[in-house]
Amino acid sequence: MALAGLASGPFLHTLAVQAGADLPLRPFALSCPRCPNTKWTVRCSCGRGRLREVGTGAVAAIGAGVVTGAIGWVPTLAAHLLLVAVTTILIVTDLDHMRIPNRILYPGGFACLALLGLGAFADGRLGDLVRGLAAGALYWCVFLVVWLSARGQGFGFGDVRLSALLGLFLGFHSWQLLAWGLLATALLGGIPAIVLLALGKGRKTLLPYGPPLILGTWLAIAIM
Repeated sequence: MALAGLASGPFLHTLAVQAGADLPLRPFALSCPRCPNTKWTVRCSCGRGRLREVGTGAVAAIGAGVVTGAIGWVPTLAAHLLLVAVTTILIVTDLDHMRIPNRILYPGGFACLALLGLGAFADGRLGDLVRGLAAGALYWCVFLVVWLSARGQGFGFGDVRLSALLGLFLGFHSWQLLAWGLLATALLGGIPAIVLLALGKGRKTLLPYGPPLILGTWLAIAIM
């Protein structure tokens, strides 16, 4: 699964570039972030895109390896791997543009929910799915409060929407895992903020909070 994640890097990176630039989503038309309007059949030669593809594949490989090792070969694995793919794209878009594009989050999120529901049904875990839905709603509420408290200071509503999807998967496993995910996210997101404050960057410095949210979820699943 980690090797599959690594191989998916060019395609996930392309979707991230296209979503960030508001271009049509064509995963097999490789794109460069420096010149995303290059003709679909022509690959830019600046080299930046290739390096980023490798990095994106490495992130996807880590995520796929983590979730597969944590939950094993179970019917809900497909949903977790799709979550890794969707959130890897969102890491790139948030780092590039500080955006969580709805055109990636919504269809990807609903596909994850559908696969998780099918896997839960096949595995006799519909009760866990109900708990996951409740956890997603709770997680959304928690980050809505954060957004209301920090409005105008860098925490976007896209992060709130993303939290519902992440909470769904954390809560599917347990309420304790939801708490661990929140703690990991607070640490991963808080440490850079503390460093910036220490460097005198100010409270209104914009930070991409999507990656801490996502990596906090992956970390919680890894240690469950």
